[in-house]
Amino acid sequence: MPASCVLICGPVRPPERVMSRICLVMLLSGAIGTAACSAPSAETATTERHLPPAPEDGVVQIADASRPFIGVEAVTSAKISATLSAPARVDFKDGAVSQLGAPLDGRVVAVHVQIGQAVKKGDPLLTLDCPDAAEMRAAVESAHASLREARAALDRQTRMLKEGVGIERDRIAAETRVSELEAELTRVLADADFIGKGSGTSVLLRAPISGTVINRRASVGLGVQKGGDPLVEIGDSSALWIVADVFERDLQFLKLGTAAHIDLPSVDMSVDGQVVSIGTVVANGLRTAPIHIALASHGLSLRPGMYGRALLQADNSDITVPTDAILIKDGKESVVYVQQDDHTFVRRDVAVGVHVGDRIQVLSGLAPGDKVVVKGALLLDSSAEQLL
Repeated sequence: MPASCVLICGPVRPPERVMSRICLVMLLSGAIGTAACSAPSAETATTERHLPPAPEDGVVQIADASRPFIGVEAVTSAKISATLSAPARVDFKDGAVSQLGAPLDGRVVAVHVQIGQAVKKGDPLLTLDCPDAAEMRAAVESAHASLREARAALDRQTRMLKEGVGIERDRIAAETRVSELEAELTRVLADADFIGKGSGTSVLLRAPISGTVINRRASVGLGVQKGGDPLVEIGDSSALWIVADVFERDLQFLKLGTAAHIDLPSVDMSVDGQVVSIGTVVANGLRTAPIHIALASHGLSLRPGMYGRALLQADNSDITVPTDAILIKDGKESVVYVQQDDHTFVRRDVAVGVHVGDRIQVLSGLAPGDKVVVKGALLLDSSAEQLL
């Protein structure tokens, strides 16, 4: 067999030196490949080390070139004087209007006054015919007669007891009867006070106060019921005040004694006064509460129902900032930007109050010493809107 066949077909064992070289090359190749896949380059590590942190929400950082366009102002607390404006109307004071209804069921037989007529206390207003009135007056007469009889019986029993022919028990019974009839007379007299003096079924309604007839629903022949709608209304035109409807957010600036000036265009006049009552209930619709203003003086031309406008002088110690400092976010939130350092500004929510000239009151969110951006605030937040 040729020697070449032996070399191809027979088992070949490479020398040990060659085998060692092959193993070393394979080990080195694996180590280099592993290092190339796992170890970062020097450039990548440096870049990751110097990445800036993600900015926080509401925090704005600016460059040196933008700083001249931003103006700040330190917040201070000072006494401010603001003028609140509110719609107002002339109205009667509490207790200055009296409404009279029918004391008994019946019918109107005479009307003695007209709307707008001036009346004095005790003047006749209406005459009614009420069948129950006769019964009530008869009850009064009956109670008087029964009481006179009972008192006579008590005097007789007392005299008999002194003479030694009477019994103590009969005298006590007579005394008890007098007490019962006195109580009954008091009751029927109280009922009769509602119908006034008179006789038979006639009932005369009289004015309880002096003033002007501002409403009359009665006419001759009208049937009336006890406890029904008022038949006549009388108002004292000398007892008037101003009622102003103030928004709930402005109530905190008012106090008793606050000065007020009221303009009444319908009569081309103005009156002065001061707040004497601040409403405690806010209306659901317009979110206002009534403020009552007592007038220093007024003429005869002032009438209930007149409309005007009240100017209220509200003094308060508080924080104000220029209106340019206030931004509106999402159409409803009021915010400002407060300086943290020369290049960092932080957004802060605030609650605003009334305008004081070109400034606006800040109710919460700021403290004296805070540095607020008053110029260029829109440069810090392009998604916001200016307040004014």
